[in-house]
Amino acid sequence: MQAFKNNLTSEAFWIRLAFMMLNFLLVEIASSILALLVVGQFLYRLFNEDSHPAILKFSNSLGRFILHSYRFLSYQTQSKPFPFNDWPEPQNMPQSEDKPVAQD
Repeated sequence: MQAFKNNLTSEAFWIRLAFMMLNFLLVEIASSILALLVVGQFLYRLFNEDSHPAILKFSNSLGRFILHSYRFLSYQTQSKPFPFNDWPEPQNMPQSEDKPVAQD
């Protein structure tokens, strides 16, 4: 019961709630953008052999932003995501596209 009283009167507790609400809104917007990128990448691949590199790079960093946001929202980290920290750089980008094996 003491923790409840401490949290009710803690300014940091309520400030984190404000950050969480803002971040929840941003991650919902980011998820919608990611869905559009998925459709865009699919349509690009429909007419080309390779994925669009800019879409790959941005969707990778957007996915990392979403992951960081969910980690913050679920109390796995105290580190606030963008816009309170730098935008995440893409990591583990694919080196080459998976090409289908030619059939005889």
